[in-house]
Amino acid sequence: MKILCIDTSSSAGSVVLICEEGILGELYVDSPQTHSARLLMGIDAVLKSANRTISDIDAFAVISGPGSFTGIRIGLTTVKGLAEALRKPVVPITSFAAWVEKYPHLQGILVPLIPARRGEVYASVYERKGSELSVLSEGIVGEVGSVVSQIPEVELSFIGCGANQYREVIEGRGRGRWNILVTDPFLGQPMARMAERLATRKEFCSAQDLAAFYLRESDAEIHWKER
Repeated sequence: MKILCIDTSSSAGSVVLICEEGILGELYVDSPQTHSARLLMGIDAVLKSANRTISDIDAFAVISGPGSFTGIRIGLTTVKGLAEALRKPVVPITSFAAWVEKYPHLQGILVPLIPARRGEVYASVYERKGSELSVLSEGIVGEVGSVVSQIPEVELSFIGCGANQYREVIEGRGRGRWNILVTDPFLGQPMARMAERLATRKEFCSAQDLAAFYLRESDAEIHWKER
């Protein structure tokens, strides 16, 4: 099965083509320019590098959020259109899960933090014991200090772009028990690994049922309701 994986949930975008034999093609771009200006060209470049066409794709995977509202909409709209036109299934993956997958051997409590603008972050809490992974908190959003204050004061690891961005706040409250891990911002490879596992178990959704995982309303929606 050949799966085209797309992440536009942040400025660090990924397009990865994976199959049972491994990654066939991949493209990573970190730019403030909107994904709408480059996503289709990126998909085309990845397919050409792998000597494949869009009709060769068996399924699509996409990061459904949380993250940039505009970026998520671009990714979901693109995947919806392609999957519906080709009548192919979709594997939605949250950015929380992809960040945890980015550290597949990290044990204990893992807290992915994702910037949410206005000094806020999205956060979730996972626990990995051996090969078992549990979700302890599905997701919250709020001012970074408030969110961090809700995290239990046990030994744990903060991951994600928000962890690096708000390192000083976290270090000021962690009392030496909290580890902050820093890596590149790209989620293409971890989401591709997850997509392959989920596709093997046939954990798909249809293009029609694909939905965003936002956690809160966008600024535009909030301003509209205030009018």
